[in-house]
Amino acid sequence: MRPRRFFIAVQDFPGDGGGTVPRGSLLSQAGDPPAPGRPFWATLLETDVAVHVPARAVQPLSKDQAGMLQAGSAAGKGFTDGSFRGQKFFSCQENCGVFVPVSRIEPDEEAEGSTPMAPRGSRRACPRVQLATGDPLNSPALELGDRVVFKMDDSTPTGIVVFCDLLPNKEMAGVFVGILLDQPVGSWDGKFKGHSLCHFPSPEYGILLPICKVQKEEADEGPKVLSNDPPVGLLDDPPSPTSIRYPPRPERRSQPGSPSSLLTGDRAEKGKEEAEEKELPLPQLEVNSMVEVHDPPIYGVIRWIGEPLDVGETIAGLELEDPLPSGCTDGIYRGVRYFQCPPGKALFVRLRHCRPDARFGAPQPAENPVQRCNSLDFRVYASERVPEDTPPVLGEEGGQRLTGWKKGIQGHCNSCYLDATLFCMFAFSSVLDSLLLRPADKNDAASYEETRDLLRTEIVNPLRKHGYVCATKVMSLRRVLEAAGHSPGFTCEEKDPEEFLTLLFRVLKVEPLFKIRSVDQDPQGCIFYQIFTEGGAGGAGRGVPTVQQLLEGSLAAGDLKFTEAPSCLILQMPRNGKDYKAFPTILPSLDLDLTDLLEDTPRECCLCQALALYECPRCYGDPGIVGGSLRQYCDICCRQVHRHRARRCHQPRALRLPPELALQPPPAGPPPRQTMHLFAALCIETSHYVAFARHGPRRDQWLFFDSMADRLGGENGFNIPQVTPCPEVADYLEMSPEQLQTLDPKSLLPCARRLLCDAYMCLYHSPTLGLYK
Repeated sequence: MRPRRFFIAVQDFPGDGGGTVPRGSLLSQAGDPPAPGRPFWATLLETDVAVHVPARAVQPLSKDQAGMLQAGSAAGKGFTDGSFRGQKFFSCQENCGVFVPVSRIEPDEEAEGSTPMAPRGSRRACPRVQLATGDPLNSPALELGDRVVFKMDDSTPTGIVVFCDLLPNKEMAGVFVGILLDQPVGSWDGKFKGHSLCHFPSPEYGILLPICKVQKEEADEGPKVLSNDPPVGLLDDPPSPTSIRYPPRPERRSQPGSPSSLLTGDRAEKGKEEAEEKELPLPQLEVNSMVEVHDPPIYGVIRWIGEPLDVGETIAGLELEDPLPSGCTDGIYRGVRYFQCPPGKALFVRLRHCRPDARFGAPQPAENPVQRCNSLDFRVYASERVPEDTPPVLGEEGGQRLTGWKKGIQGHCNSCYLDATLFCMFAFSSVLDSLLLRPADKNDAASYEETRDLLRTEIVNPLRKHGYVCATKVMSLRRVLEAAGHSPGFTCEEKDPEEFLTLLFRVLKVEPLFKIRSVDQDPQGCIFYQIFTEGGAGGAGRGVPTVQQLLEGSLAAGDLKFTEAPSCLILQMPRNGKDYKAFPTILPSLDLDLTDLLEDTPRECCLCQALALYECPRCYGDPGIVGGSLRQYCDICCRQVHRHRARRCHQPRALRLPPELALQPPPAGPPPRQTMHLFAALCIETSHYVAFARHGPRRDQWLFFDSMADRLGGENGFNIPQVTPCPEVADYLEMSPEQLQTLDPKSLLPCARRLLCDAYMCLYHSPTLGLYK
């Protein structure tokens, strides 16, 4: 056998799946020793994942050293600090304790002073454990003709075993017993799902029970009185030599890698079975909930909850306490891995068929998430207050400062819309810092300074200086906005980014970011502009539109213009809420040209590039005219274009230009262009908001932010934010719409797919105008 070598990571290094292997991780490597100074492949002991290890990042360990360190490597893999359902049983660090049945506990033979384990096949000297329900894998030994007794309300009926086997098409439920009763207290005719299993003189003399509910009647003592909870047999109990042998659980024919479960089998029979089963109200279950399924119950812990594409409802992936001989995997369902566990212990069932583990009493009530979001409960996740003004740090330094786990803004209680919006606005741009700096005046309420200082010192400055903000700070902002804006629900409900921006600007009394108006109408101040489409104007009807095309088409359809060039422009994509999208894919324009969308700004003729003097809204998007989508002309080109019989009814109008242009000779070159640059994007997928932000001038300097990327603990646990580099999005952003149109959205890399297919808001800024505006 090849020798096994152990190592410990002495510094963080990148993993192969895009994550980071943290310092202190334990690794093992089988085979010949790695060459000095050369990278090598090793396996993380904690996850069994193979990683490529830089030699400088690890130090070797002896087997004894690795053993001592590994003993503590399970810290944090539990689910309790010694409390269960609100009652304290023992004390340990958070998520370092577990509650398990006594039958699952064995002595550590290698530990000093431990009790030696009994030889295989012998009985251990430990008492039988009374559980609330029986264990279907350790049932009492019975054979046909045995006298049995069972508990029914306050009585103990008796009878004879006439059936003892698995039920047709319900093998996973375990062995059931059909009993011919001594007294007419039953209600079973011997049939199950159309199959005749046994015969009774009348249904009153028949009953079908799980085998764990039945107990042999001892002839010398008469009928035996049962307790409410039958004892569970020990795992090592040998079967009785006179007992019948139950057939093994049959293998179900299923797709490769597909565990047999409530999800497989004959669909018509399954539908009939589900209709006959009693539907229970859906309990509050989530990942790490301890549950039971079937009757008699099988116990396990929920490791995954989701909706596979081929099922159509919510499914739970359970890690069972004990492996089943068939029908289970190691966490794979239909060829897809959803979690990792030992072989034979992963069972996938419908979530509505799960119920809380009855052995541990009633489920723990969830705490109030708003009241719980305080500095005491979140002390481990606290972030610092930074009173001094802190500009954003760009480039490599800024990217490294914000990259990693527990970076960005921690999410809590439906806050992702706010977390992602704040990250977009302030992480790497100062164009909106005017919200943080206006001095209070006599017309401001007390809430103004509280909101401004909270946003500046507790959120924006700490984010830029330390790269992290705790959820308690965001909750404080939500409380202030809810009270000052008289807007209920901001502390707990799902909101939209536009609701947050509108309320924030109103409470802080900030001037609109830009003004827009139609011809001869008064200008209207706006914080963001929602793009709408009419008939695919501007070439956006087919294929993949760009934000440039969508903005031009939307303004042209409404005959709108910006009154002046803005320093910041927030554009909301054409979609309706969280579900409906006008386009499956939108290409965010890296540079947004506003020159032809501004009033009183010199523009060039779309045909000859001379100074434009006229524009014609009805010519917009005319495929018969070469040039751009927007139509502005010099005097000669305007007359020439409108000689065409299809355009003679058009009514071009003179452009409003600065008076001094009429007194000067024609410019030697084209007029200057007013452009803005994409610096962030807000995206939404299934009610969850995430963000992309550019942290430097290089094309590949993009970061992806998720305020709820992971979670520690159950319903009363904590979200862990993460910021990850995503340089690959640059390749897609620089594609032409025609190139992007040839790609299947499903083939896009994950981050690029979220940016291009789930864009909700694109944020642009003008670094030049931002210096004084």
